Amino acid sequence: MRTSGLALCGVLSIAPAAAADEARLKTYGKHLSAECSACHRIDGVDNGIPSITGWPVEDFTATLRFYREGARPNAAMISVAQSLDDAQVQALAAYYGALPKGPRRSRAPPAPGK
Repeated sequence: MRTSGLALCGVLSIAPAAAADEARLKTYGKHLSAECSACHRIDGVDNGIPSITGWPVEDFTATLRFYREGARPNAAMISVAQSLDDAQVQALAAYYGALPKGPRRSRAPPAPGK
């Protein structure tokens, strides 16, 4: 029984540390986001440049990896992705992933008379 109690205490003490690490990661991501937010709107609106708010961390990191490796063609994004190290990509992914997903941009033409 005593071992179980000690193990439980260990698990409980890790949870606040993990939450603090996640908060620091998001704060660092927010700090790094100025360059991204110059093109990708922070409110999540797609104005011809895709929204990156609310993306799952895995999707965000995979997309930047594709740009970094040149698998996706966009000179600006390739340059940005190649300038970031893995820790910076993770921080940006945590920050943007925590933001609310923006409204979807309608690609349909407006209704007549609107």
